[in-house]
Amino acid sequence: MSDLARSSEDNASLDNGDASAALAPVRMTEKKRRRPPLACEQCRRRKIKCDRNMPCGHCTKARILNCTYAPIHIPDSKTRRNLPARLQSTSTGVISQRPVRPALPLDPKASTGDGCEVVADSLALSKASSSHPSSNVGSASDASNVDRLVARVQELEEKLANVVHISEPPGGSFGPKPEGSVAPLAGTISKTRYFGNSHWINVTDLLPAEFAILGRAEGDKADVYHALVKCKTLARKIKKNRQRPLSSENLGETIPPRELADQLVEKYLRTFEGVLRVLHVPTFRLEYDRYWQNPSAANMCFVMQLQLCLALGATVHDEKFSLRATAMHWVYEAQLWLMLPPEKSKVAISGVQILCLLVLAKSCCGVGQDLTWVTMGSLVRMAMYMGLHRDPKHLGKMTIYRAEIRRRLWATILELNLQCAFEAGGSPLLQSTDYDTEPPANLNDDQLVDENDGETPIGQPSDTPTETSVQLAILKSLPLRLNLIRLVNDFRASRPYDEILRLNSDLTKACRELSHNLSCLQTKDTSPKGVTINFFHVSVAELFLYRFFHALHQTAIVKSFNDHRFYFSRRMCLDSALKLLNLWGLSGRGSNTQAEGQMEFRRIVDNGSGIFRYIAVQSLFFVAVELVHQKQGHSVSLGYLPSIGDSDLRARLESAKTWSLARVRAGETNGKGYCFLAACLGHIDALTAGLSKEEVDRTILSETTESVNHCLAALAEVATREGVPSEESTPEPAEMDLDGITDIPLEWMGDWAWDDMGGISWEQWYRGMEQSLYL
Repeated sequence: MSDLARSSEDNASLDNGDASAALAPVRMTEKKRRRPPLACEQCRRRKIKCDRNMPCGHCTKARILNCTYAPIHIPDSKTRRNLPARLQSTSTGVISQRPVRPALPLDPKASTGDGCEVVADSLALSKASSSHPSSNVGSASDASNVDRLVARVQELEEKLANVVHISEPPGGSFGPKPEGSVAPLAGTISKTRYFGNSHWINVTDLLPAEFAILGRAEGDKADVYHALVKCKTLARKIKKNRQRPLSSENLGETIPPRELADQLVEKYLRTFEGVLRVLHVPTFRLEYDRYWQNPSAANMCFVMQLQLCLALGATVHDEKFSLRATAMHWVYEAQLWLMLPPEKSKVAISGVQILCLLVLAKSCCGVGQDLTWVTMGSLVRMAMYMGLHRDPKHLGKMTIYRAEIRRRLWATILELNLQCAFEAGGSPLLQSTDYDTEPPANLNDDQLVDENDGETPIGQPSDTPTETSVQLAILKSLPLRLNLIRLVNDFRASRPYDEILRLNSDLTKACRELSHNLSCLQTKDTSPKGVTINFFHVSVAELFLYRFFHALHQTAIVKSFNDHRFYFSRRMCLDSALKLLNLWGLSGRGSNTQAEGQMEFRRIVDNGSGIFRYIAVQSLFFVAVELVHQKQGHSVSLGYLPSIGDSDLRARLESAKTWSLARVRAGETNGKGYCFLAACLGHIDALTAGLSKEEVDRTILSETTESVNHCLAALAEVATREGVPSEESTPEPAEMDLDGITDIPLEWMGDWAWDDMGGISWEQWYRGMEQSLYL
């Protein structure tokens, strides 16, 4: 009832002769509000809606420092009526200012018992605190009762937090991180691309001195800047010269003569096909012979398969990758053919095989190798659209040939997907619950028949070497690695160090089991047809697994230099790096053994891109970080672990420097890896000599400038070999048109930066690290 109505009723009662009411002493009472103000005082004053948080949203936006709420007074009678019986003895007529907090989401699966009691009491207190107003009471006993009620509320809140699980909202936390947890890295942005935690570029933050010096040199337009500009100019001309006209009307017309084609096909079948099963080799050979009988009548689907096999074989054909331009053209034609209509005809087993070969060829041949994760998404969805993620036994009756081809392809897709996610620092797109396809049987290709008659062949024992043994050995650890890469690249997750140690233990067991099984299979490999499992297969299988130690531990290695609890991560990163560098042949010591497949593996690490470059670069960074910190006087051991000798680590960096320059001579237009290794070695030598900081900076800059000149000479050799006149491609800085280059410092390095960091220069990287120190 409004105040005006009540006033009218009072007047009417007086007019009717209510003498007792008229003669009663008048008591001055303050004006009361029937509904307590729920909005904060600032929002009430501004007459806007309040969200009742502390502080509220409007005060936060307006940057009002004090967001206050008016005290709410509750009559003693109503307080006793609303509180539980066991709390009425402590209630009074006053409850001070009500704490206003955002509502916390409660887990519906929380336990009962004490939890229900706590929730009930909390709701009762909340209801009591929001009841009707009462008169002001300010006695000492009231204040004491208020204190008891506040203490009781805090006690109930503590019980509620212990019993009921409070879910953490995305991007936030209700409390401090547990001790020993490793926060995820922020990732790296390059133009429109985001590189997650597993991407190798995140390791470069561990070597800030080199980036700082080279960044200042670029900003000051020093000699190294002009030398890099000349390298950039020459690299662009080389890449432009490799481009071939591409037309949908001339697809499949660049197949080489049969003699060369036979060599390239055999090299592919002897290397990549033994690790990632894509083709049924007897069927492919039959189609291959049929193609040469009448090339013009060949099915275009097979021609695309053949071209991709030729491109992959070209990477291990010779030491200089002389067919690089042709291989890139074959990859481009396969991409174009997949986009041409009708697209529905490509949704078949042959289309999945072409996509698998395309992802692998893009990575190895340097055709958008940093975008293979995007192509992988299309491959995963096409495979699932065709039901490859379901085991063939659930899809009706199939011949052993069709069922096993589907299982092999799905296993290959899972591995390619995992490796591409690692390279991009992204999500693996799949989890173990998304498929139920069983591993393929341990059978040779000639045991697969496309007939329904006869008995189904039983797979060989796992210790019997077959053409599928290596794929099966890798597949055993896939669930573990899938979970690991999902955890590492989850930007929301804060990884407890205990979880990292547990995953490390599982990964160590998986790596040891893989190496042991492959060694046993090689010992038993006495096939009359020749070697089934060679050095190439074993090396690629091991690098697929051992590289995951880097993704697991590189988030904790930063802490290891100041906190010995994380020293184990630092040691595991170094040990796995040394293992992988030994596979690369970068141990600093020559190898006299020439095992079957060793020459091909050596060529792919010299000529190939993608994983055959990124893994080595990531490993070299860990070696350089360890050696630099040793020279700076940081502790290198806890006393119970042997330390790696300086000479051994430096010998690996020297071998890697030679390897990087050999890659440039083989046709790679990127030379920053070679230059950065030279800067690291210069830094290490300067620290060893005990030079001052200014002398250390000058040494790093001098070594980098000299390495850029060597890189320029190597690019000139490539230009001459590929028909690009080197004299016209390397003008003096004064003769070059630098307009649009010096004015745009973030773009001048262009695609001559790291393989997938085309838009970032050293100067930009240095500024980015400076800003991150203040975030």
